[in-house]
Amino acid sequence: MNRSLRIAWTLATAKRRGGVAPDQPATLRLRVLPNDIDLAGHMNNGVYFSMADLGRIDLMIRSGWGRALLRHRVSPVVMQETMTFRTSLAPMQAYELQSVIAGWDRVSVYCEQRFVVDDQVCAQTLVRMRFLHKGKGVDTERLWPLLGIDPPPSRTPDWAKGWGDGSRLPSPREDAPAGEPPFWA
Repeated sequence: MNRSLRIAWTLATAKRRGGVAPDQPATLRLRVLPNDIDLAGHMNNGVYFSMADLGRIDLMIRSGWGRALLRHRVSPVVMQETMTFRTSLAPMQAYELQSVIAGWDRVSVYCEQRFVVDDQVCAQTLVRMRFLHKGKGVDTERLWPLLGIDPPPSRTPDWAKGWGDGSRLPSPREDAPAGEPPFWA
């Protein structure tokens, strides 16, 4: 199934999976399809990130955030994401994608997502999102009332609190010339 079809399926079926509270994980049951496979015969690492997008869409709809975001014309954008792989997902293998808000800081919200088979974590991702309104960031102190929720306690992992410091790129309003490698220098 093409990614666009999976997005449409996720949107159309989210309500059937039931609502979730802001501190509860949303579970999405998926299967590794033939077009998810890479040359090594398992799910492609880029597909994990695409499936994680589906999990966050599912979480936002089922938690009620999606409607509030649309009403206020606020959109989430990914600032950073990292994935740790433990075991591969094989062709046609069923798995659960569990998505939960892990915490937040002044400007961003962190979403933890796990790919699970038989109660065992196969891969895990942490995604740092920023919410924008008319191209400008919405700080979390304004975001929570906008969404109409009392946020759960922030459980942002300690290692993620300074996550952006070492890899931050200049603001889109600033110049960012592409120089010679090494790029991280």
